[in-house]
Amino acid sequence: MVLERKKVFFLTTGVITLVVFAIVLVLLLNIQAFKPQIEAAASKALGMDVRIKGRLGIALVPGFGISLKDISVRNGGADVVTVKKIRIGLKLIPLTRREVHISWIKLVKPVFSLVRYKSGMFNFERPGRTVVEKLFSVTKSSISQGRLVYADDRSALRIEADDFDMTIRKLSYGGTDGAEPFKNLSFAGDIRCETLTINKFTVTNLAMRTAGGSGILEINPVSMDIFGGTGKGNIHVDVTGASPQYRVIYTLSQSRVDELIQALSPGKMPQKSIEGMVNFTADLTAMGKSVDEAKRSLSGDVSLKGENLMLYNMDIDALIPKYERSQNFNLVDIGAFFLAGPFGPVLTKSYNFGSLYEELQGGKGNIRTFVSIWKVKRGVADATDVALATKKYRIAMKGGLNFNNDRFDNVTVAVLDKRGCAVYSQKVHGPFRKPQIEKVSILKSISGSVSNALKDAWKFIGGECKEFYSGSVAQPEG
Repeated sequence: MVLERKKVFFLTTGVITLVVFAIVLVLLLNIQAFKPQIEAAASKALGMDVRIKGRLGIALVPGFGISLKDISVRNGGADVVTVKKIRIGLKLIPLTRREVHISWIKLVKPVFSLVRYKSGMFNFERPGRTVVEKLFSVTKSSISQGRLVYADDRSALRIEADDFDMTIRKLSYGGTDGAEPFKNLSFAGDIRCETLTINKFTVTNLAMRTAGGSGILEINPVSMDIFGGTGKGNIHVDVTGASPQYRVIYTLSQSRVDELIQALSPGKMPQKSIEGMVNFTADLTAMGKSVDEAKRSLSGDVSLKGENLMLYNMDIDALIPKYERSQNFNLVDIGAFFLAGPFGPVLTKSYNFGSLYEELQGGKGNIRTFVSIWKVKRGVADATDVALATKKYRIAMKGGLNFNNDRFDNVTVAVLDKRGCAVYSQKVHGPFRKPQIEKVSILKSISGSVSNALKDAWKFIGGECKEFYSGSVAQPEG
């Protein structure tokens, strides 16, 4: 009985093996003849022109399948995707029934050229239909040595990803005509990218783990090298409602402040004018279908901190005693550029800080401690602990920055005495692009000497004052 079972087993195995080799042999002999049918089927499924310029072949590792070389997908006469090589895994048993079941897909050296037009449509879409109209499921798909270029004509956003690898597991799509594609995708995967450029920002060694389904995307964790430092965090996207919702939690450690400023405000700050390391943290939420909508709903916490920042051609300690006789320099210049921290570069795009550099040319200074902590609520950032300390002085900022209408909201910058009272102060209001800056208010000492004001101001007011700042930055002893 056992012997008979063994015979049946070996016989069955032999028959299956012969069938498999017969299928492979037939495909090898006739696979080139299938090229027009494959191109036609793929073109119909994608709604674009698919061409296979290279030869078709049989792949046996890591499993049975076919390989295609030099493929192009075009729409409107322009390339949307080109791929050096595609390997597609096929399940053998369904093939005997003339059914095609894809088990895995691997793309080698693909180039994606994606455009979103002002109408909101992508260059791979056609009016009234989605890219993939029928339910499909792929156990595993991967990309190696890929490149992506994305341009958004509506927002001038441009993204370039070079040398990226991607592995997607359990990819499925259950879309119907006219449905939002991202609400119908389900997948899990890992992505690594050597270089990612978003407009003028460049990050390297990007790595992230993703999972999506039912209109929710989780990217956790995500890590990258940027501005000489290492960034880590996570991203949550929810498109199940009427407006997409976003949450970003991010920490950037030991980044170079000079690279950060030059990237965010090119041309606004002389090269090598400041050196040092800063730490950035953010926990922000937003919602909206456009950048403007997201900006108006932006809420959360943002901070930028640093120590021992070297200033070249800038000496704040030498500048403070010159206030009475200097009419070309505003205290707001220091406040807006340094104290605004994560938002400072945004302000420099609109405001001219040339007077700051002219006044301080030839000097050399140091910022011993720098703290810029903000609470953001519906597009308005309020300073909660914003101050810096040099060797001799402490400067702080109060007020808010309204990004809904790009205006200063009761912003005041002040030089402090040892109790946190304002000795010199200056207010700014109005639009970022053309702010109205009031004259510097100076609380003189009894003798009238500005140089003694910081030491003697408390005597002048009988030992009492209205505290301007009570945050974490201590008064320097120098």
